[in-house]
Amino acid sequence: MSAIKLAFATLFAIVLSVTALVASVEKKTALIIGNGAYVHAMPLANPVNDARAMEAKLQALGFETYVGVDLDKFSMEMLLRDFSRAARKSDVNIFFYAGHGMSVDGINYLVPTDAAFADETSLDFEAVPVDFITRQMSLSDAVNLVFLDACRDNPLSQTLSRSLGATRSAAVSNGLAEMKVANTGKGMAIAFATSPGEVALDGDGFNSPFTTALLRHIDAENTDIAEIFTRVTGEVYDATEAQQRPWLNVSLTGPVMLNPVEAVAPQTTTAAVATVPTAPAAGGARLEEQKLLFDLARETGDIEDYRTYLQLFPQGVFARNAKRMVDQLSASATPAAVTGQRVASAAAGSRSAAINETSSLALPISATLRSLPANQTTEAPLGLNRTLKGNIQARLNATGNNVGGVDGQWGPKTRRGISAWQLSQGLPASGFLNVSQYELLVSQTEGRFTPYTYTAPKKRVATAPRKSSSGTRKSTASRNSNSNDALGAAILGAAIGAILSK
Repeated sequence: MSAIKLAFATLFAIVLSVTALVASVEKKTALIIGNGAYVHAMPLANPVNDARAMEAKLQALGFETYVGVDLDKFSMEMLLRDFSRAARKSDVNIFFYAGHGMSVDGINYLVPTDAAFADETSLDFEAVPVDFITRQMSLSDAVNLVFLDACRDNPLSQTLSRSLGATRSAAVSNGLAEMKVANTGKGMAIAFATSPGEVALDGDGFNSPFTTALLRHIDAENTDIAEIFTRVTGEVYDATEAQQRPWLNVSLTGPVMLNPVEAVAPQTTTAAVATVPTAPAAGGARLEEQKLLFDLARETGDIEDYRTYLQLFPQGVFARNAKRMVDQLSASATPAAVTGQRVASAAAGSRSAAINETSSLALPISATLRSLPANQTTEAPLGLNRTLKGNIQARLNATGNNVGGVDGQWGPKTRRGISAWQLSQGLPASGFLNVSQYELLVSQTEGRFTPYTYTAPKKRVATAPRKSSSGTRKSTASRNSNSNDALGAAILGAAIGAILSK
């Protein structure tokens, strides 16, 4: 064979191998909608946050995402059309919805932001049936997963009930109805935020209880989706004090793992080497850690905290908001404030220098240390009294993870400070310490913090006033007044006696 023929044969083999590799890669598509800014009902705080967070999580898992927030009926249908076309060529499809939903005559509907339900014909023209979406997903030979965080208390369902009249109003429900799962492909699973016919909680946090749990577990490595949902159910049930129990309808032909990871044989090293954590990739960054740092920055309102978030997560979920806050804080700063920022920056530089100077004293961060759990149980041996808690607060402030005032009382702000410090060290951000982590914090901050000692306030002892001979109580001022009057009378009497004797 000539050299030219050999070259062509080699090139052809490479092309075939690359083509086979590309063909073996799964195509994953997701439709994500979060509706909160309702025109004819009270807005919901969390759905847009839920949608953005889910977008970041699924992108990190390799999904091509079609995302819409605060969509009216027309916009929802247009986005669904684009997603449906892509989903037909996909191997795994996900639909995630956060916002208002309802069931009417056993049919589930999602509510666009412009829905008013002013008359009995409104339902067909102003709401989107869930069945319509699942039918579009079923046109592909794919695994189809549906997550509906759509059972929040919905005033629009009451409006629709009034529009339908007394004969049909009983058929309208805030909660979603159980759905039959039918699919000709590899199967479908539909996960509801709560039990059929029940109302889910929007929650007081950044995300709803259901979405919070789903974000925490959906990317679990080598874990079947049924096991993931079991974990989500348990977490939501506990977090809502048994008020909300998620529900799953499933018909899958086999296990489904959204984050399969091949096991890698551990490599042995001769010595433990302390490593410096690098900024996580935009898609792979854990959302909980991003949220932790961004919430800390929002609470302190400090421009440096926003800059810290951007340094660690330059392409993070909240990067756009963090940049906007940095711009606003920079623009609103007075000359004096600018000077203060420069002083703060200089102080931060000095603090970094101090850290570098004492780095030789700090304990190494080994793989074993990173694997140790940190929770309430591991924190108990520290014997945390108020003085020790205050010293830990001061040490956290010294590391730049500001927890505010040092008072020996721990609340959410201190826990977030602990988590932020753990994150900066490449440790699991649990918000709780263990003995090894405490020793690491001590080694990093020794000599660079102001010790705190709690002094209990002195108790005031109330003394009962004395009783007079007649049994009635008299105050000290009264007794002094009486004494002074008697003394004055005696002096006056002696003077008069002296005059008369002359």
